[in-house]
Amino acid sequence: MFNLGNINHKEPITMRKMMMLSGAIAALLLASCKDKKEEPEMPATPPPVENPAPPATPEPTVNTTVPAEEDNDGTSVNINEDGVSVQNKTGDKENNVTISRDKKEIQIKTD
Repeated sequence: MFNLGNINHKEPITMRKMMMLSGAIAALLLASCKDKKEEPEMPATPPPVENPAPPATPEPTVNTTVPAEEDNDGTSVNINEDGVSVQNKTGDKENNVTISRDKKEIQIKTD
């Protein structure tokens, strides 16, 4: 491979050059095989949006008229922990009966 010449001590400069050259090559090989820590690349910032989203469309306004509630004819019964209430309406006649622990009331209206 290499011509080392005569290995006796008559040529110390050539041997010294070979040792220094071998050391330099070994250092280069070690440096090139060293694990490199790669830093992750920062993601590029996206370009600004040229056409932003259109503004939201306003909700349509709907005017609804609620007819006035009329008292429908019929009977309703309410029972709870305070007592019992019975309401009855037929046309213009209205009867209310309330029975509880504190009061007892009967109301009859005829128009």
